[in-house]
Amino acid sequence: MDLFQLTYFVEVAHKKSFTKASKALHISQPSISKGIKALEEHWDVQLFNRKGKSIELTERGAYLLPKIEEIIKNFSSLKEEIDSPHLLNTGKLAIGIPPMVGSSFISPFITHFMSLYPRIELALAEVGSKDVISAIDDGLIQAGIVALPIQTDMPYNFFIFNRENLQVVLWPTHPLAKKSELTLEEIKDEPLIYYPNSFTLYGYIRSFYQDIIAQPKIVCQSSHWDFISEMVHSQLGIALLPQSICKRIKPETALCIPLSKPVIPWTLAMIWKSKGFLSHPAQTWVQSFKEYYGKTNANK
Repeated sequence: MDLFQLTYFVEVAHKKSFTKASKALHISQPSISKGIKALEEHWDVQLFNRKGKSIELTERGAYLLPKIEEIIKNFSSLKEEIDSPHLLNTGKLAIGIPPMVGSSFISPFITHFMSLYPRIELALAEVGSKDVISAIDDGLIQAGIVALPIQTDMPYNFFIFNRENLQVVLWPTHPLAKKSELTLEEIKDEPLIYYPNSFTLYGYIRSFYQDIIAQPKIVCQSSHWDFISEMVHSQLGIALLPQSICKRIKPETALCIPLSKPVIPWTLAMIWKSKGFLSHPAQTWVQSFKEYYGKTNANK
């Protein structure tokens, strides 16, 4: 049994003639007769009473007609949906975003994306870069934002959309607060408000300390820049934050001074698997992200 046979049955039932159904469907009459016979054998019922050239539905045929018409109607609607571009932009999409990234960089794009694709149900997971990688590997999210560099054995694609440097964050009355720039050597012994282990910056900054044969003196860890700046304001310790985050800190709360030697870059990238299945909503997200930030960076 197939859809063509069901279509033959409906057309013959309405035309009450194999010949007329053949002309309407542009199918040979033997093919229609063969299709009807296949249905009757499949269901073990007689669909039509044939008396010479006169054809009428049997009682069972009359019972089946509206049900088969509904099947054909639903199949046609499904075909229209499949052919529609709106169907491809429908579904669930989970994205991983580090806490420090979301409000500063991604919020405008999320608003833009949801306005273009309101039928995509977006779920955001606030996790560090290392957890973003783990979640993609485990299939919990489809793509995410990470701070580079990252370590992974899985094949990934990257789209870098932001590059800037870390700055030293001090309370206003700190002895070093009046300097125009600082070196890591000058701050290596300062107590440090630091990042959680799940952040790429956790090990990344440590590597710069190791280059000058030092270890960061961590007194507090947080994934939220506003909490970090408040801890600095309380004189618990200093911090190293990206330039864009530093611009949001009020001068009366803390001062931000460029770190010149060495410069510690902060590079953000969208990441997704380069091999294996990637849902259409995820493909739409990645393509839209690249277009949005490609234009944004071009206008800077």
